[in-house]
Amino acid sequence: MSIKVANDISRIDWDKSVGNENIFVSYDFLRCYQDYHNNFEHVYVIGNGNKFYGHLFNVKISDISDYSRHFLFKILLHFFLRFTQLRFFYFTNSFLTNIPSFSVNKEFYLDELIIGALKEKEADFIVIPDFLFEHPSNRSKLSEYVKVEVEEEMILSISKDWFDFNAYKSSLKTKYRKRINNIYKRSKRLDIKTLDRSYIESNKDQIQQLFDNVTKRASFKGTVFNVETLYSLINKYESFNLYCYFMGNNLLAFSSEFSHGDKLYSYFVGIDYSYNKEYSLYERILCETISNAIKLKKHQLVFGRTANEFKSNFGASPKRSYVYILVTNRYLRFVLNRILAKIKPRKWIQRFPFKSLD
Repeated sequence: MSIKVANDISRIDWDKSVGNENIFVSYDFLRCYQDYHNNFEHVYVIGNGNKFYGHLFNVKISDISDYSRHFLFKILLHFFLRFTQLRFFYFTNSFLTNIPSFSVNKEFYLDELIIGALKEKEADFIVIPDFLFEHPSNRSKLSEYVKVEVEEEMILSISKDWFDFNAYKSSLKTKYRKRINNIYKRSKRLDIKTLDRSYIESNKDQIQQLFDNVTKRASFKGTVFNVETLYSLINKYESFNLYCYFMGNNLLAFSSEFSHGDKLYSYFVGIDYSYNKEYSLYERILCETISNAIKLKKHQLVFGRTANEFKSNFGASPKRSYVYILVTNRYLRFVLNRILAKIKPRKWIQRFPFKSLD
């Protein structure tokens, strides 16, 4: 299989027409990411008419130490403490977790693609999402990889009976309905605006700080996301919106939404946590996003990962997710595979807020 690899999307024959393909692997979408991220290495791979995107990045040990409480994982971290950082090759867009960053029309051999992608490059860990590793067109059998469960993605299925937000609220049990009423009482002084690029660019440092406030709380911290990417997406796509939450002239939070197909994606959020409890900032963001998904007549609202128990209070359900990991050092692989296989995401209690689930 002939394979072409590049670190710059303009240096490879990446078809600029979108057609019916996944927009998240389109030239314009990936170019938005590339233009504002020089803190990691972009990898574009074409083979047998198929297209794949991934990236290489460094992760500090301290940024993954809280991912799992399993004692074997702690042992693993202590083993690597003599290294300041680890090199990961993630064969998809790690900022968008469960969204495929590939377009496949023909069969492919994943092992050959990875060899081509990493030619003359080094990685301590190769990470492949389950939806690529287990793709029916993949003809490779990669026995040295270990399957690892990762934090679930939270998805809210939008009922056809929800003609507006009040209808959604009416479907909730009394306890959860009262909670939403209290959210709106605490946040009634907030002013929610959809902003243009000029305002966002002039306040980009504050917006970046709000986003960093959220990522600092994540149990697994990958490479840093540059919020200037969002400004570029606003210019490229009418279906992408950034909502900002003000108290007077003070920007306290923001949320982003990308509408594509029958889904609304809400991945990037920023919050000033010193105001979060007083004004129910994050809860109000979730309510507004649900309301927008209903107005747009979407079938699903994809909330992404983190704060899973909290999101389940609003009806979101977990979608179990896995990655396949290869430890590239063959001498360590035998031991580490056994440890990695035992890693589980932190446990949490799923809430069931809808009346129909009584």
